[in-house]
Amino acid sequence: MPRRAPLLLAAYAATIALACFALPSRADDEEPPLDFRYFKARIAPYLHRACAECHNDPRKRSKVGKFFLRPAPGRTLRERFHERNFENVLRFVEPGDPSASLLLLKALGAERGGVTHEGGAVLATNDPAYGAIIDWINGAKQPPEEFEPPESEEGQPDFLFFYKRIAPVVLGVCAECHAGRGKGRFKVITHGRGEEFPLEDHYANFQTILRLVTPGNPERSRFLAKPLALADGGIKHRGGDRIAKDSANYANWVAFIGGEKGPPLPTPGERRVPELTAEGLVIQAEDFVFEGGVDDVEVKGAQEFYVARAERGGGTVWTNVRVVDPGAYRLAFRVLPGREAMRWGLAGGDRRELARPRERDEHGFGWTGPDNLLDGATPLAQTSGGLTLRGDVLLMDGRRTPAAWLSPSQVKNRGCAVQVRPADEEDGGDDALLLFDMDDVDNGKFAGLTDGGRRFVMGVLEGGKLRVLKAVKAPLPRRGSEQKPREIKVEYFGGVAVASLDGKPLAFLNLSEQLGQGRFGVRTHGIAAVHRVAALEEFEVYAVRFGRGPIVDLPAGTIRLEVELPPEGGALDCVRLTPSED
Repeated sequence: MPRRAPLLLAAYAATIALACFALPSRADDEEPPLDFRYFKARIAPYLHRACAECHNDPRKRSKVGKFFLRPAPGRTLRERFHERNFENVLRFVEPGDPSASLLLLKALGAERGGVTHEGGAVLATNDPAYGAIIDWINGAKQPPEEFEPPESEEGQPDFLFFYKRIAPVVLGVCAECHAGRGKGRFKVITHGRGEEFPLEDHYANFQTILRLVTPGNPERSRFLAKPLALADGGIKHRGGDRIAKDSANYANWVAFIGGEKGPPLPTPGERRVPELTAEGLVIQAEDFVFEGGVDDVEVKGAQEFYVARAERGGGTVWTNVRVVDPGAYRLAFRVLPGREAMRWGLAGGDRRELARPRERDEHGFGWTGPDNLLDGATPLAQTSGGLTLRGDVLLMDGRRTPAAWLSPSQVKNRGCAVQVRPADEEDGGDDALLLFDMDDVDNGKFAGLTDGGRRFVMGVLEGGKLRVLKAVKAPLPRRGSEQKPREIKVEYFGGVAVASLDGKPLAFLNLSEQLGQGRFGVRTHGIAAVHRVAALEEFEVYAVRFGRGPIVDLPAGTIRLEVELPPEGGALDCVRLTPSED
């Protein structure tokens, strides 16, 4: 602890003396202003070394006043005494202000910058306790203690094996019914996705499961017999068949009941959240958390020996990543492809399929990336809902929300146009609106097709709500062109905006007051296919052209990367993120 300068506080003496007669009380339901665990670990030992001789003696209680410590001399210091001492000491502390805290001033004594104390100066400024008291008053907290599970006895089910091989399946499969209260004696502790799962909670689940196990005898262990398929000798289970004798889970259950030892726990350093900086990041398979029917297996050609491979039933692997340097990153997955495609996503977002690698090495591994929509070399911004590109067509994902503000043009022009293909009526239909003269994404004007393409409308967008001012029956597409995109166009003629469909003028609006100086965009419910968006003048001055690429835009903070491995979904070796400009 660095040496701190003495507190020169003579000016506070009168104020503190008055405080001795009117110490504030604290309501029972308030949170303690300072950390109890820090007090117990760092402050209490000093108090009992320096102060207890006078302040824990019941015979001197009338003399020492309200600053009384427990227990009495010769008695054991128990947890309840720590709690009562903590409550008492808080009455002599001003949180965040050591210079006004009587606990520190009395201990220093008047000769060291404190206040008069009959017991004299019991604390020097070069004493580590001096710094500890100041830190505590300023809000220091004791770091949490690392839980150390006791070592399992030889031949008994092993916690380390449970943690590595059994817990992921219990949490990914069994917890569906057995979370919380559970069913019968099988009560599983769970936490929300993305939340920290304390090791002591894993150990509590281990203790619960031990009550359902006959060590060394899988046939008599309900923990195996219940989920085991009836055809393989299991017993009736409301959750149905969950384990078959030819599965990896069965082998793991038998090994666990037989007392097989598991690998050591990862060190605290290894459990840190990986950080993504401008230098990039590689996440190996063993860095992920496994849920459900996924196992780590050694495969020749893997970068770090192990891969995450889907077992019977499949499952998910995930990891949190702390994004230190936000921005656009190229995302690549090194996989050993199977019959079914893997799916990936960020927590709270859509899951998308990973295509099979175009090239593979001699061991069958290959790199693949997500086929994300790009505007140039960066992800398309200001969109809600999943967007994909098929050929030259922008496809929305079917969400019933405004799907895109696609092309805010800064060029004041004489018009704008979009080519769209509305969804068929049996697919739900869709509105396809060309937004123009926009002040922002929620305020401006519009023209386009509604009611599954049956009506052509024109109107005003105010606060995100549509107000139709003109509505006519939309002409059917020309014979032979039913599969072609329909073109919605708005052209300015003086102070009037004229809207047309496939070159035929159908409606107009008076533009007596322009808002957005030519900014325009597209709005759908997420089903219409948008082919092309362009500004019009005497010749085309601005157009939106989309590409595809494995680039994601990551904000600062912690994200959760998830990969689903379906049955026969192959294996995941690692994930690589590199800045998009590399």
